[in-house]
Amino acid sequence: MASGSESLKRKAPGPDSYMDKVWRNTRGTVDLKLQKSEPFNIFMSPIDSDPATYSEQLTLSFPELLDVSLGTLTESLHINFMVELGWLLAQYIITDQKGKKMTLLYEHCDEDLSELDSKKKIPNIKHKKILNKNTFGHQHSKVSLFAYADGSLRVVVMTANLCEDDWTKYTQGIWVSQTFPLKKEDNKSDGNSKTNFKIDILRYLKSFDEQLLSQWIEKVEKVDFSGANVFFIPSVPGKHKEQLWGHLYLQSILKKHAHLPEREPSDWPIIAQCSSLGSLGTTENEWLKSEFIKSLSASTYCDTTEIDNKPIPIPFNLIYPTEKNVLNSWNGPLDGACLPYNKKVHTKQLWLKKYMCVWESCFRKRSKAMPHLKTYCRISSCCTKMSWFLLTSANLSKAAWGRKLKSKDESNYIMAQEAGVLFLPNFVTETDTFCIDETKPKKSKEYFSLPFDLPLTQYSDTDQPWTV
Repeated sequence: MASGSESLKRKAPGPDSYMDKVWRNTRGTVDLKLQKSEPFNIFMSPIDSDPATYSEQLTLSFPELLDVSLGTLTESLHINFMVELGWLLAQYIITDQKGKKMTLLYEHCDEDLSELDSKKKIPNIKHKKILNKNTFGHQHSKVSLFAYADGSLRVVVMTANLCEDDWTKYTQGIWVSQTFPLKKEDNKSDGNSKTNFKIDILRYLKSFDEQLLSQWIEKVEKVDFSGANVFFIPSVPGKHKEQLWGHLYLQSILKKHAHLPEREPSDWPIIAQCSSLGSLGTTENEWLKSEFIKSLSASTYCDTTEIDNKPIPIPFNLIYPTEKNVLNSWNGPLDGACLPYNKKVHTKQLWLKKYMCVWESCFRKRSKAMPHLKTYCRISSCCTKMSWFLLTSANLSKAAWGRKLKSKDESNYIMAQEAGVLFLPNFVTETDTFCIDETKPKKSKEYFSLPFDLPLTQYSDTDQPWTV
């Protein structure tokens, strides 16, 4: 393992990298990129192996999050799974933000931060390693908060670790909020939004029970989040009786706000797309159908999961890269590093293959860039409308979303910290559905650009999921 000083000796961006070709020419204007991305503000990371991704309007790199046009940065909070310290600090150096205060909550870091602390090499960084008592539980959420000199805050929810490969090799999803201002003195409201964003992100921060986060909790409490147009969907470890975490919280929101046509609600398939899969059981009814799909099937149209007490079959598709996808990717088998689906687990749930679809992203120029993002959505059978969309750190697993305990109170047991943002048309575009019709003009504020191609392509008989 390199020392703290050695880890900072990073090579300069290559002559053909996104950093060299795009970022150097757009410094100081990232605020305009965010304005053009409204009202969704959702981006994908650049792929250094494919310059075609550079010109896409909805491509965003990590240094762009630190751009001076977004505000006078005073300090940052990063809650993440993995951190490459040298790479992270280098991003602040090249954006002229060196030495800014930083708080890090993480599970894995390539440096011994306590040792660097003792040597006074990182005086501007407060840090805490988050340990999970459960073998299958991780601090897997990926959330950053940026504080500015005027007291405003920006929230970023992403799928990328704070590591170089994550931001240059793999397909990632990044949601960037507007700047949320300080509440005015005459503002008697709590500063919450119709989506409950402020209350939910406060619940998430407080769930860590870390003194290190107290000042950030105070900052959030002082800010006006009334302009937030997305829902914050967290998971935290524990046994939960209330529907405030994981798939049950998602279900409660969809029941209130997800619109489906009355005549064919069961014709709208649910799509899950992830970079790893947990142990889901020996049959599809053990958890996937009985709990997870049931939650994601919820809508304002009465109960779309049962008629006469009999389950309605809801179409379900799972996008996960095949072996062929990985072998034909930009870096071949090396790119399978972001897809840690265990082979032994797969052999115990071969029933899952009938739901699986290949990774294809020609429209977004990322078919050869393996996906580390995780998304869930519900679309019309004609692939032109979408009822809702979720970008999250949560893979398809019981650990991430929760499972019902066999107890009297039927608590939802979650093992991991996760975080995502849910887009619902009522709150984002003031419509019943999002337009995902690729034949429509892309400048429309109602058009949502998906990270994968439609229609989906099912696995062939010879296709196998990438496993390790």
